[in-house]
Amino acid sequence: MENQCQNGTETLLKVSTLNCIDLSNPDIHQSVSLLKQACLDCGFFYVINHGISQEFMDEVFGQSKRFFELPLNEKMKVLRNEKHRGYTPVLDELLDPDNQVHG
Repeated sequence: MENQCQNGTETLLKVSTLNCIDLSNPDIHQSVSLLKQACLDCGFFYVINHGISQEFMDEVFGQSKRFFELPLNEKMKVLRNEKHRGYTPVLDELLDPDNQVHG
């Protein structure tokens, strides 16, 4: 935790760390354990030494950017299916019905 001062009052700011999973680690059980914990804690993690080239990642991100720049009617042509594959419009998911207000 980290203290911050706002207008003379002290507030607490909770800071989370992002798990870094090294796929070159020979201890596969440790990597799996870190991956599981990251998924349970926050749902995000950082993977290194995965063997995917920077050029390929750049191409994937470029294709993703081009897709999301399309007009909505084009993106709706690949609307999410029953297996949750495809496009999901903004504010269309209901993840926590007891606490969620929008999207």
